[in-house]
Amino acid sequence: METESHSTFLLEFHTPKDKFSSPDELISPIKELLEKNIGVFKEVYRRCSDESVNVVLDCDMKSIATLQLKSSGLILMNIDIDSQHSSAFTQELAKKFEADVKGKLAAVASKSICPIKRGGPLDRFRYLTSSDERLLEYDVDRVVADVHSPFQHIQILHTINFGNLLVLDDLQNLAESDLVYTETLIQRGKIDYTGKDILILGAGDGALLWELLKEGPNMVTMVEIDETVMKLCSQHLRSACGSALDSTTGPHHQIIVGDCLTELDKLKSQSVLFDFVFSDLTDIPLSIKPQNKEWQFLLDVMEKSLSVLKPDGQFLTHGSGVSSVQSLADFESHLKNMEPPVEFKRCQAFVPSFMEDWVFYQVSKTLHNK
Repeated sequence: METESHSTFLLEFHTPKDKFSSPDELISPIKELLEKNIGVFKEVYRRCSDESVNVVLDCDMKSIATLQLKSSGLILMNIDIDSQHSSAFTQELAKKFEADVKGKLAAVASKSICPIKRGGPLDRFRYLTSSDERLLEYDVDRVVADVHSPFQHIQILHTINFGNLLVLDDLQNLAESDLVYTETLIQRGKIDYTGKDILILGAGDGALLWELLKEGPNMVTMVEIDETVMKLCSQHLRSACGSALDSTTGPHHQIIVGDCLTELDKLKSQSVLFDFVFSDLTDIPLSIKPQNKEWQFLLDVMEKSLSVLKPDGQFLTHGSGVSSVQSLADFESHLKNMEPPVEFKRCQAFVPSFMEDWVFYQVSKTLHNK
């Protein structure tokens, strides 16, 4: 029998500071309301200091409530509900419980957050984060693939709203719902790719290759390091990649399995130039100092890509979510200070499975370098 989801409710209450001196006057009414809504709770732990009182309440060794009473008047409360009690304490009842506690404590403000679900058969696949590390919940109803390649953790999750969703190292990459991502990246309708030579770095899901092949290019060369990603996407993400990944060569495309930096060096040494270079690799890091390797990788990719770009060519890439303001600013600062100098434009589009607006860049060499 599969384990059902356990739910964690997060609540906070703001009470007058002077109530901290009598913690039982705060704890007792909370305990009474817990027993009224869930079951009999026993206090199993308490630790006190001048700054806080921490209490653990246990219900039948299944559900647990933890209280942190702060000298500032803040009360933090977590209620971990066992699956046995889940039907007795729903989100609707949690809102009523919050209102009742607020009234009993004469709190000036309160807040409850919808429950986090853990322990169920699909719960560990349910949560991902936005570009600026806010929690997102997905309606996953089936795990299509869950494997580790030599390079990364690859998952394809079926979601009710977005179809199959590719997740790499716990980061959402592309879903069947996300044609807008690819169309915005290639600036469909704004750039003519007819007869052009194009280089793609990354984009192992195959969607970028598939959409570019519809634009009448001369040749699209794609460099992807992870064969496993391409194999799984060709099987389970066909509404996005079509037949683009079925063969490594075709009349207008070739796929090279390898490291993009190594391949860029080879192309430069052979004096191969492209009209367009697409980088669909890692996202812009959130900060500079803790993640120098990621930043250096992105800068190396851009520098090497510009070296194989024709004088009037363009480098196109994705940035991050619009809420990652500092990351985008850092990236644009790098663009503004590049040598030789470049010009860039940016645009954005709402990507369904990302649940946020995403920023895209079009970079070209400055006019006096053309």
